Amino acid sequence: MCERVYALKRPPNTGRLPSVLKSYTLEHESGEELLPLLLAYRDAVNRVLEELWGNIEWKKEKVKGKKQWRLLPKYKVDVKSKEYKKKLRDSLLEDWDYAAHWVDSAIKTAYSILKS
Repeated sequence: MCERVYALKRPPNTGRLPSVLKSYTLEHESGEELLPLLLAYRDAVNRVLEELWGNIEWKKEKVKGKKQWRLLPKYKVDVKSKEYKKKLRDSLLEDWDYAAHWVDSAIKTAYSILKS
């Protein structure tokens, strides 16, 4: 199985956007072994999203000077606290068969999805 990898080359210490995009192919023989990890990762992201979504209360506010209303999310718990994230991480790691950094990545991905 082949996988295409992309690398951005950024000029050193200029702060400018990357000017060159290089790509190369890596071969690996673990296609069947990779699928369970990807499915477990997807399920972990979904579990985190469900947990975060379940902790949202929606507040309805009128927009000044208009006939519109705006729904604003308000969390029931402090989802950005270290204690909450640790509890969430520990609950995901209970039945996790892979490296813990995948759980950390799933949590980060779910937070990014919810933020967007």
